[in-house]
Amino acid sequence: MSSDDLQKGPGGPTPPDDDPMARLELRPGLLGRLRNWFLGGVLVTAPVGITVWIAWGLIDFVDNRVRPLIPQAWDPENYLPFSLPGLGVLLVLGGLILVGMLTAGILGRWLMATGERLLARVPIVRSIYGAVKQVFETLLAERSRAFREVVLVEYPYRGVWAIAFVTAQTRGEVQRVTSGDVVSLFMPAVPNPTTGFLLFMPRDEVRPLDMTVEQGLKLVISGGIVTPPKGEAAAPPEIRVPPERPRRLGLLPRLRNYLLAGILVTAPAAITFWLVWQFITFVDSRVTPLIPDAWRPDAYLPIGVPGLGVLVAVVALTLIGMLAAGILGRWFLRSAAWLFGRLPVIRSIYGALKQIVETILASRSEAFRECVLFQYPRKGSWAIGFLTGRTEGQVQGLTEEEVINVFLPTTPNPTSGFLMFVPRREAISLTMTIEEGLKMVVSGGLVVPPDRGAAAGTEEAAPPAAAPAAGTS
Repeated sequence: MSSDDLQKGPGGPTPPDDDPMARLELRPGLLGRLRNWFLGGVLVTAPVGITVWIAWGLIDFVDNRVRPLIPQAWDPENYLPFSLPGLGVLLVLGGLILVGMLTAGILGRWLMATGERLLARVPIVRSIYGAVKQVFETLLAERSRAFREVVLVEYPYRGVWAIAFVTAQTRGEVQRVTSGDVVSLFMPAVPNPTTGFLLFMPRDEVRPLDMTVEQGLKLVISGGIVTPPKGEAAAPPEIRVPPERPRRLGLLPRLRNYLLAGILVTAPAAITFWLVWQFITFVDSRVTPLIPDAWRPDAYLPIGVPGLGVLVAVVALTLIGMLAAGILGRWFLRSAAWLFGRLPVIRSIYGALKQIVETILASRSEAFRECVLFQYPRKGSWAIGFLTGRTEGQVQGLTEEEVINVFLPTTPNPTSGFLMFVPRREAISLTMTIEEGLKMVVSGGLVVPPDRGAAAGTEEAAPPAAAPAAGTS
């Protein structure tokens, strides 16, 4: 390399000697090549490394929960000088296939029906199990189109567009009330697409996109940075779902069917028991330490008693309710309320919580007693909300017409959402119960409750004042 080469840069001669940083940036020498090689190494290894890390985390998660269940005599690691990663995953897949094979017979179907009858007798468990089972049946159906189509819709108002995923063709009461060809859409959040909103939009306002669901998720998660490559788009949505083919009788197709059947049988029950167990563990961990050691069965039994904290909490709340109904209990409550009312910060917290609990648990309260359908976030787009009460005070005084309080939940987590003040004339009352409305929201529109209004031949679910709003734009 000559001295003249060192004095030249990509844009001409090098800057003066008194600017060494600029000379370093312009010099296409060793440091520049090292920087490019480093960025190339990151580009090559980062996707592979992150993928392997996630896959290894999943394998390790399953192994840590399945390996302790294997008897010592059957554990290969007791005879081999090395470990077998993925053994738990292999056992889970094998177990699901065996369950699917068993449920295909008469005995398996009888056991499954008996188990479902037993779960249907437990008040809260039956609701969770029924919703989860219906969602899995819909998702694993051979011809299900749930989350198989990426579309573009105008959201939150005309002229602004957003990505959404078609979950189902809207059916039941929502379809009847909106009086049109409406599809159920899941509007995901960024960068966490596991939460969002369930919306119902007319099919003629939904524009299919030529991309797969995986490409749509990448676009949403990256906030628009990762775009689908040109020339590698998916087939048009109208032909994306293949026609029904003759049943294959090979070994692999049968194993696949058995695996799906095993998942369909075990997943709803497993998820239900896991949720119930998490609730019991949560209550036990906070109530059991308050029980004196002399009264705890754990002190006399070699095993723990799960659910003891839940039982003690239910009994304690019942006793408190009995005491509060008497003269002494009412005096104690008035004294406690008087004391809390004198403390600066405590009185605000106590007053707000007391009013919320009284409103929700009041026997004649309308809070969360009714499902409504209203246009959100614009005319022509519909969403399910829950009526929480009548708007009062300054909020009602500043509005031009009578409004109601509506809670708009997110999907699939209905514990968060938005409080909306909707004009009463634009809110359409639905005949579905709160439990059925929650199932529809959680499932993204896959679980559709029965249309009682259509069965009865009435139009009570759609007030005459709300009908003109549906056709406005």
